[in-house]
Amino acid sequence: MTKKPFVAPAATVLLAALLAAAAVPSLADPAADRCAGEKTKAAAKYAKAEYSCHASALRKGEPVNVECTAKGAAKLAASFDKAESSGACLTTDDEGDIESDLGASLAATQTLLAPDADEAALKCAGVKLRAAGRHLQTLVNCYGRPAKRGLVPSESCFAKADRRLASAFSKAERRGGCTTTDDVDAVTAVNAGGAASIVGRLSPVCGDAIAGPSQQCDGDDDAACPGLCDQSCACDLPPQCGDGVAELPEECDDANLADGDGCSSVCELEDASALCTGVPQTAGTSIDAILISDDFQAPTFLTAQPLDARRVFVTERRGVVRILDLDSGSVAATPFLDINELTTTGGERGLFSMAFDPDYETNGRFFISHTNTSGDLVLARYLVDAGNPDLADEATREELLVVPHPGAANHNGGQVQFGIDGYLYWSMGDGGRGLNSQEDDSMLGKLLRLDVDHDAAPLVTVPPSNPGYVDGSDDLEYVWSKGLRNPWRFSFDRVTGELYIGDVGAGQREEVSYAPGSSTGGENYGWNTFEGTRCARASCPDPPTGFTMPAYEYPHSEGCAVIGGYAYRGCAMPDFAGTYFFADLCSTFVRTFEVDGGVATNLTDRTDDARSAGASFTGIISWGEDARGEIYIITGNNRIYRLQPE
Repeated sequence: MTKKPFVAPAATVLLAALLAAAAVPSLADPAADRCAGEKTKAAAKYAKAEYSCHASALRKGEPVNVECTAKGAAKLAASFDKAESSGACLTTDDEGDIESDLGASLAATQTLLAPDADEAALKCAGVKLRAAGRHLQTLVNCYGRPAKRGLVPSESCFAKADRRLASAFSKAERRGGCTTTDDVDAVTAVNAGGAASIVGRLSPVCGDAIAGPSQQCDGDDDAACPGLCDQSCACDLPPQCGDGVAELPEECDDANLADGDGCSSVCELEDASALCTGVPQTAGTSIDAILISDDFQAPTFLTAQPLDARRVFVTERRGVVRILDLDSGSVAATPFLDINELTTTGGERGLFSMAFDPDYETNGRFFISHTNTSGDLVLARYLVDAGNPDLADEATREELLVVPHPGAANHNGGQVQFGIDGYLYWSMGDGGRGLNSQEDDSMLGKLLRLDVDHDAAPLVTVPPSNPGYVDGSDDLEYVWSKGLRNPWRFSFDRVTGELYIGDVGAGQREEVSYAPGSSTGGENYGWNTFEGTRCARASCPDPPTGFTMPAYEYPHSEGCAVIGGYAYRGCAMPDFAGTYFFADLCSTFVRTFEVDGGVATNLTDRTDDARSAGASFTGIISWGEDARGEIYIITGNNRIYRLQPE
């Protein structure tokens, strides 16, 4: 009868898959290497002798000769004592462990061969068992010989041993009488695991894929720190929670392991009070732009869900939202959301931005701004997948508002952002027709303010505090302010609520408009009566009563399109607190200012400083902000940079 061969456990590690390609210096000194090599050689001889004792008994159908096995054990002990007498060995008195490891491999191999009681079956099993012993001896020697010189083994040594074992098994099976056949792979796997166990106790060579003496790990042999073994065979452990320094993947670290104080016992954020807890801070205003990722396709915006300091979400113009892990720098292979079939990228169209509900951790809501296939402006709401935080539930899509955008494919605006008042703001471009910005019967050229805090229909309503509120029945009541041309990017100071709007100009001026945190809406930022402070018509009111002039403007000799950024409220650069960052698409400058009385002050060019670490700004497209308030630059060559202390 032919029995199905035993299959080695999944935990058995095949040696060939673990080998390093090049020699790596040992962590031990040469004397320790020599000792390990001598002991490994002795263990290999013992393996052959022990298997031979059992093979002889098996072929005869007799009990194992005790004197035979005792002789092998005595030689092993003597060899180990001799090697250890040098005083350089990293381990001592470990022959008993070697005997135990080898005994486990021997027992597993005997189970695999499982001969019937007839003479032919016993003879075949004995031949195979002897061949298995020689194979195990060779595997151990493949490690032991180079280990004496502090080197890793060669893959060819293992391959040659495997071929010899296969040949011996095939020859035995051709003679007939074997109870099992096709069991060479299973025996190879058992021996591989046995050799790894033996060598792991003796060899200090870093790079042999076996964590030996003085090593915390070695390659894939990393049970002490899965996935965190470095090239020196030490565990590259993540930051220690509770040491007071927040380093990713920690979200915070308050130097204690207590819950309920904003930073949990496992260094995860419980509430916004701990966003900066443990984050290293650097005084001064010298900055670097550090490349975070270049793995995106036409990125348009970056944001983060509240209280998640480990990830950011990046929108791509083609209609995809992807997750970037800030710790590893890797981008999730599967998109968080894909609306490619619902949008188009003709002209300046596509997916523009997204915003997470302030209570996202509880309600799972987020919102996106995009153009549909007809070019209309769409505000849509989704829910996160209930079982997977890395996926949106696309079946939950709800279109909250669709604003017709006939004619031109540009001047879309497209930013969505929550204010500190909890309402969602959405910027509308003028649709390529400047008159829309001043006409009160059009939603184009406006900033809208919406109440989206609803679990059931209607999912969006007009806030009663909007300046044009009547009864909430007319979409025009969503208008918060007007007189905008193409407010591609706007933002709120997350502390004061101050509003900054980067409004892309026409032929002569670029401007950053501003409203204080105390604003009740109704501002008219001037377009198309004014372009910045310049009169854009035949005549304009002077002084510009009823209009809110920009906090800052610059001529087209300095750029072509303002890219609004953020008032810095991050953790790492406290001396920038409240400072507004912005840029230009064409000249790719990075500048800052503070606002005093509605006017920009302390204007500073940060371009050279930001590029000092080698950043390449090929067209600055957008800005982003993570959960902590650190800010990011998105460029036209698909790169994302984070601003951080120099």
